[in-house]
Amino acid sequence: MIAYYNGDYLPVEKISVSPFDRGFLFSDGVYEALRTYNKKLFMLQKHLDRLKYSLEQTGINFSEFDKLEEIIFTCAQKNNISQDFSTYIQITRGVSFPRTHHYNQQIKPNLFVYSTELKNRERELSEGVSVILERDVRWNRCDIKSISLLPNVMANQNAFIKGCYEAVFYRDNFITEGSHTNFFAIKDGKVITAPLSNFILNGVTRKIVFSICNENNIPIEEEYIPLTDLFNYEEFFLTGTTTEITPVINIDGNIIGNGQPGKLTKKIQKLFYDFVERF
Repeated sequence: MIAYYNGDYLPVEKISVSPFDRGFLFSDGVYEALRTYNKKLFMLQKHLDRLKYSLEQTGINFSEFDKLEEIIFTCAQKNNISQDFSTYIQITRGVSFPRTHHYNQQIKPNLFVYSTELKNRERELSEGVSVILERDVRWNRCDIKSISLLPNVMANQNAFIKGCYEAVFYRDNFITEGSHTNFFAIKDGKVITAPLSNFILNGVTRKIVFSICNENNIPIEEEYIPLTDLFNYEEFFLTGTTTEITPVINIDGNIIGNGQPGKLTKKIQKLFYDFVERF
């Protein structure tokens, strides 16, 4: 694979990261993930806006946003990707020696980008997935798309070991989100998801769900979903850039409904793809 690192396109095995990169030492960096539909970057500006927010919140001095689109497509071209693809962008604060918790504000950030073919998720999208519940032990700034993801990794690995797609977090008695997704529930024809806060990532696909529901007169609300009341909801789905609209049919071994994607979930899924085709 050819990837981009600080101005160069190199085979990944040739890319060298300093052991004094603050991303390596402190997870001091942010990232963004996006994808194409019909060979166009989907909702690029919204992803860049979120990346800018993460950079502003962490005080990382990066400004070369105008170069990112070209870098992304060049990575795809150099890897001979002719179909739709996903892209990962990571910006760390940069190299600082000696290792200290504080840093020079003029430090130069390091930029890493790669593009890769999308995996086929047709079965998960059509048949639904299983998830587990995990206590949310993450830090209090989940609104920042930080590369400090150890709690997410541990939770998702636990889901993987149990043969599940995702781990869904709860904090106190309320559902927050998944380890790499936003989480939605449906009850009495109304779509519900946790309100935006410092415990929730402002997902781009999450925003699209709100938009298409409002356009199609589907009631949708930001409300906390109580853990103790979870199984009184009728349908569930996950959203994310590559997750798209993925139905949830099993939570912690409990089959949801008849074990098939719910009717309203499938409607929202179709409306999402209609939206994508218009994009």
